[in-house]
Amino acid sequence: MVFGHMLTRLRPFANKLLEYPARFLAFLPADVYTAASLVPAVLYLAACFKRDVLTGLVLLVLGSLLDAIDGAVARVRGEAGPRGAFLDSVIDRVSDSIYIMGFLLLGYDPYLVYVVLVGSLLISYTRARFEGLAGKSMEGLGVMERGDRIIFFVVILLLHYLGYMNTASHLLFITAILTWFTVLQRFVKGYAMLARSQREF
Repeated sequence: MVFGHMLTRLRPFANKLLEYPARFLAFLPADVYTAASLVPAVLYLAACFKRDVLTGLVLLVLGSLLDAIDGAVARVRGEAGPRGAFLDSVIDRVSDSIYIMGFLLLGYDPYLVYVVLVGSLLISYTRARFEGLAGKSMEGLGVMERGDRIIFFVVILLLHYLGYMNTASHLLFITAILTWFTVLQRFVKGYAMLARSQREF
């Protein structure tokens, strides 16, 4: 199961696909779209509170599309850089927390939701910490990167909406396992690479 590697390979194609709509949306700075992705995320949480799963599903997809388009807009406007990447990373962590919190409001096991939340944040933290120390990218390492988790969240909500609650709960459990497996992958790989660099130094 190599979703992370698959999505990493598809990213250049996705970036090319997003260039066309990005040209029409480039009248606003990319940071506006990054911040705007929080709006559907907050509305998603409200929908989950009302147990309106279909609306929540649509809002999650919309928020994910806004999050994808900001990078394309930044490239079109020539704004791609550390500042935008920093803002995008922070907003992504907030959005991730909101999306996972929605499962708690929909009645999923709170311990399972907590495990998914902490694992998701650690995936991002291990990458950021490693890249800050090593100056090397960790993109594509692990079976459950952010894009993969979003796909799983969409499928879980779809199954929930269709009435397959047990299957949705099992898929959330699988998400938790794969999330923590990715944390372990990144920790082991990052630790080994940093240890090797230290010995060479």
